Amino acid sequence: MALDLITIGVVCADVMVKPVDTFPERGTLAVVPSLEIHLGGLAGVTASIFSRLGGSAGFVGKVGTDGFGDYIKGALAGNGVNIDALQVDSNENTSATVVLVNSEGERTFLHQVGANASVSEADIDMDYVKQAKVFHWGGPAITPGLEGAPMGRIMERVRAAGVKTSMDTCFDSKGVWRAHIEPALPHLDIIMSSYEEARHYTSKETDADIADFYLSFGAEVAMIKRGHEGMYVKTSGGDVFDLPAHNVDVVDTTGAGDAACGGFLYGYVNGWDHEKSARLANAVGGMTVQRMGGAEAVNTLDEVVELMQGR
Repeated sequence: MALDLITIGVVCADVMVKPVDTFPERGTLAVVPSLEIHLGGLAGVTASIFSRLGGSAGFVGKVGTDGFGDYIKGALAGNGVNIDALQVDSNENTSATVVLVNSEGERTFLHQVGANASVSEADIDMDYVKQAKVFHWGGPAITPGLEGAPMGRIMERVRAAGVKTSMDTCFDSKGVWRAHIEPALPHLDIIMSSYEEARHYTSKETDADIADFYLSFGAEVAMIKRGHEGMYVKTSGGDVFDLPAHNVDVVDTTGAGDAACGGFLYGYVNGWDHEKSARLANAVGGMTVQRMGGAEAVNTLDEVVELMQGR
C-alpha cells in the first residue's frame, strides 16, 4: 500500500463551545447553544483534509485507552486516513482541547498534550514512512518527544530516502520557539507557519522577511498563514503569491490553518504548480471557517476548486 502523505504529531479531540463571549461567575452554570466534538490537531486535520480531497494519507501518533482515543481512531478512519501507525498507549490520556469560540469566530484553547507528548523518534517505522511522497510534521512546541535534535535526525533520514519533508508550526506557550525546530530546518522542503507564530520562530516581522528566513535553510516553499488576511507564499525561485482571504461567512476558524496545509500538500503531491497549490490551500481555509471544526468542512475537491475559481 502506497500513501501520498504521512503526517506525524498532534491529533486531539476538540470539545468546541460557542458562543463564549463572557465567562460565567465561578460556581455558576451558563447554558450555551452549541457544544460539539470534532477531530483536531495539526497533523490529524492536515491528513484528514488531504484524504477528503482525494489523496491517500496516513498518520503516525498515539492515543490513550479512553473515549477520546476511540473517537479519534474512528474520526481518522472515517476521513479515509490510514491508522496502521497509530499506537494506543495505556499509560497516557488522549490529547484533548476545549475550544471556546466567541461570536466573531475567534478561539481560546485549553489544551491537554496527553499521549502526543510520548511520541518519539523510536516510534517511527521508516518502512512505513518511505512509502510516502511527503512526510509532514504538525505540532512543534506540543510534541516534546520529537522537538529539537530528534526531528532533525528524522527529517534528514526521511529526505535521504527520497521523501519530501514538510512542517507546520504551533504556538509555543513556553516561549522557547526556535529551538524546537532549528535542527529540522535544513532538512525541510516546505515550511508552513501562522504569522503570529512565525514572528516568534524567526524573530522577523514582515511576511517577506519571515519567508526569506525559512527559505535560507534550503526550503523550496514558505507559506505564511495570515487568518482573515489570507496567506503569503514565497518559493526558493523568488515567486511570491500574496492571496487575500475569501469573502465568506465565518462560523469558526479552528483548524483552518491546519486544513490549508492539507490543501497545499494535495496540490503539491499531484504536480500542481506552487501558485495553484497555494490557491487551493487558501480556498480550503475559506471552506473550513464556514462551519465548526477543522477536518469536516471539505467534502470534495470540486467544491473547493469552485471557491478557488471564484464561483
